[in-house]
Amino acid sequence: MSMIRKATLPALLAAVVAACSSEGRSVLPRISMVDDAHIAVHARGVADAVVSADGTLAIGGHGVAVTAQQQESLKRYYAGVAALHRDAIATGKAGMRTAGKAIGSVVSGLVNGDTDKIGGKVEAEAAKVEAAALTVCRDLSAIQAEQVFIVGQLEAFRPYAVIDARSVADCERGGHA
Repeated sequence: MSMIRKATLPALLAAVVAACSSEGRSVLPRISMVDDAHIAVHARGVADAVVSADGTLAIGGHGVAVTAQQQESLKRYYAGVAALHRDAIATGKAGMRTAGKAIGSVVSGLVNGDTDKIGGKVEAEAAKVEAAALTVCRDLSAIQAEQVFIVGQLEAFRPYAVIDARSVADCERGGHA
């Protein structure tokens, strides 16, 4: 494994974790897909907020009145979370394929006595996974930016600002979502 760049390991691990959790609907620790048209945002000490694909907002099961501009922003927030969910699953699947290919390359290299080519093959596949993981980071950044906008326009959403700039920065530095 020392042949794989250290920077690619977090991406591979994130991808594998995403693939393993793709059976569930959790997108982030505090955001989950309820169904194909609703996400739930879980915040400490308050009832869950549910954002719909059509931009409606409910907190604790009660609808919250929003302006047309706020509704458009909530639509973008929902779309961003849905994109992150899709991209995380795709990254996870790519990570699982890469892990399988890495194992195959190692076994093949050892059996055929051709260990010099193992690192290059694994590196090429890992680079694909890392690129996919960066897409997840871009999704996270877009959601965080939309969240900031919503909070500035809709005080009721403030407790649900669960994605912070540090999480985005960590993802972009290699921790990946």
